[in-house]
Amino acid sequence: MAPTYDALVIGTGFGGAVAACRLAQAGLSVRVLERGLRYPKGSFPRDWSNPFNGWLWQYGQGLFDIKLLPGMSIVQSAGYGGGSLIYANVHLRPPPETFESDWPEGYSRAALDPYYDLVAYMLDLQPITASARGLPTKAKRMREAARQLGREKQFFYPDLAVRFAPSGEPLPNKFGVAQEGCNYCGECDIGCNVRAKNTLDLNYLAVAEQRGAEMTTQAEATRIEPLSPEGYRVTFTDHAAGGVARTVDARRVFLCAGTVNTTELLLRCRDAHGTLPRISDRLGHRYSANGDFLAFAFDTRDTWDPSEGPTITTSFVVDEGQGRDKTWFLFQEGGHPGQAAGFLQVIDLLGRDVRVPSDLLQKELVRALRSRAGTTSAIEKQRGRFQAVFLAMGRDRSNGRLALSPLSKDLELRWDVPANLALYRTQEQLCQDIARALGARTVYNPLWDRLHIPVSVHNLGGCAMAEEPAYGVLTPEGEVHGHPGLYVLDGAALPASTGVNPSSTIAAVAERNVELAIREALGHPAWTAPERAGTPTGRSAVEPFRASMRMSMEVAPTRVVPREDPMRSVVIPEGGTVLSPTPVVGLRFTERMRGFITSAHVPETDFQGAEEEGKAEGHVAEFTVTITLPNLDRFLAEKARTGIAQGTLHVHGFTPPGGAKVERGVFNLFVDTDSYYERRMLYLLPFTGLDGRQYLLDGFKHVRDDDGFDMWGDTSTLYTVIRRGEDREAPVVATGIIRLGMPDFLQQLTTFTVLGTSSPLAKANALRRFGNMFMGNLWDVFARTKLE
Repeated sequence: MAPTYDALVIGTGFGGAVAACRLAQAGLSVRVLERGLRYPKGSFPRDWSNPFNGWLWQYGQGLFDIKLLPGMSIVQSAGYGGGSLIYANVHLRPPPETFESDWPEGYSRAALDPYYDLVAYMLDLQPITASARGLPTKAKRMREAARQLGREKQFFYPDLAVRFAPSGEPLPNKFGVAQEGCNYCGECDIGCNVRAKNTLDLNYLAVAEQRGAEMTTQAEATRIEPLSPEGYRVTFTDHAAGGVARTVDARRVFLCAGTVNTTELLLRCRDAHGTLPRISDRLGHRYSANGDFLAFAFDTRDTWDPSEGPTITTSFVVDEGQGRDKTWFLFQEGGHPGQAAGFLQVIDLLGRDVRVPSDLLQKELVRALRSRAGTTSAIEKQRGRFQAVFLAMGRDRSNGRLALSPLSKDLELRWDVPANLALYRTQEQLCQDIARALGARTVYNPLWDRLHIPVSVHNLGGCAMAEEPAYGVLTPEGEVHGHPGLYVLDGAALPASTGVNPSSTIAAVAERNVELAIREALGHPAWTAPERAGTPTGRSAVEPFRASMRMSMEVAPTRVVPREDPMRSVVIPEGGTVLSPTPVVGLRFTERMRGFITSAHVPETDFQGAEEEGKAEGHVAEFTVTITLPNLDRFLAEKARTGIAQGTLHVHGFTPPGGAKVERGVFNLFVDTDSYYERRMLYLLPFTGLDGRQYLLDGFKHVRDDDGFDMWGDTSTLYTVIRRGEDREAPVVATGIIRLGMPDFLQQLTTFTVLGTSSPLAKANALRRFGNMFMGNLWDVFARTKLE
């Protein structure tokens, strides 16, 4: 039995919308599955008193799908139009050098430019300077700050997918869909209720429907399996029918569910369902957060007015270093709706509250925002006029990995923060410089500040294109290696970070690859999108089992023309852009500790008894971790004094013989207690156990002045709890003591490395400042009481 459809498209973001549009224009029978809802004009959620009323995917299939994974905070959209519903409208093309490494043969800026031009035509791109309303306040402030910092030659206005026509006047766009002009309400990133954003449902998807594509919303794809002799069967959950499972068959499947969801679906098909067992071992590898970085500035000298205008209107380039050490990123001003002012102030307060344990910070942040919903006062809204949002994105290492947990099959994300610190440090520097120019103070996302967990809204990779399956999941044309007719056309296909807002690149690559897929399906090697000059406008007819094409000989007028790159005016001086006057210096050292633990010892607080029992049993626990302090200035100033811990851990009975990796550990040095004369050093070292479960080494050093001189004992004795779970609320399964021996301490002193500077003087100063802090805390604990 032949498949029902010629093509099935899963997802309606920048890849899925392009695919649906072109496949329908080619005359193929097309079915589209979208897990989210349609959002007609005026229907985006606005209930600020209830975060469950239409906002979150996890509660009633709302607009935002937020995944707080241990290694990354991910923000995605769920709705008809995908990420275009909540993104900040920015469209940019990466510089040509971006495609010189990691990308397959055949990809270059020059090769993709015609497809970028096509995307620009479809989305009607133009910069904020095209608006008759003039520049928003924050755009003017950003331009002035760039001038003050000597970065005016790298400043530019990016292209935006926004309709800058008179507001309040619905008029048909070039595809016959009614839209109004932008009213500068600042609500781009929570869904534009006036339809001034050129979201995908108003162009690409509208054309697809006009050409006969069948759209099914609230349909979440859960399984893909091959059919014989060709085609695929996709199982989906029909949320509109109460969650019933349904299937649809198609000759070709175009998977465009978004980077994370696409990769997760293929991982489940390979590793859980077993329906696609031949997918490359590289599935999940080469994940990139696109160098995303989020920060805020509070109490600006002059009004910033974050709720005025589109979310992002300006940008400038930072370009430092050479070769592999090159740091390249964009800095953009951001905005938010006026009602969100109080939320940002809650984030500020929570981030500074050291009483909130680091491992529970994600839960506390969600709890605080829920309790705060709907209570924003007029005073907070006024204060909100003096707070800014900073957004950066750049070329990270693209060295993350998405995978399923061996036991629970939950999605995991492994992200190597230390390997990307050069980028993050420079982004932090610039945030501080801009805030200083605005007369404000810098505040970071608390999950970054305390746990060094970035937030990404531009997830890429996981199903990277490569010539061979040993290096990637897809062919350079976007087809899954070894699975004819199964394509990935969204951000998951990109093999490296773009360094710029990636929407245009995702769409351009999708345009390129769906064009190739259509040519193969139709047996028509010259087929191209009707909007491109000199192409036939008639609709093709495709018979079920052979690709034949009947098209009228009418030729469309020229519509797509080359568009100038908004970054054409950017000037990068020889040697790179101006360096920050306040470089961010970090510190790194390695610590090795060894001791004994035992299971089920009671009471749990009898650490010494557990140590003795574990020693008699020979149950050794040890670890070697490298602790990184990304920003020494902030580390010394903050109360939590947080560092990143990575390394290897061995716990008898819980880890494999070779040990377990610690990839996202947290270290806190000299955390204040209720007593001025006590401090604690905290270690949170998560690992995957021998049984595939998640465990946590939860340890503390109790630094206090007991009888006698016990400074060495306090700073070298780690009271240790092993928990089955991922935070301090998880059940205890073993206890004991791990100690730092004198030989290991002497070795540790040789491992101290200063990061972010090559100056011997700056390195010596960093070590001196760290040493002063360390010895100062010991003085306060052990000596001050004796002198008072």
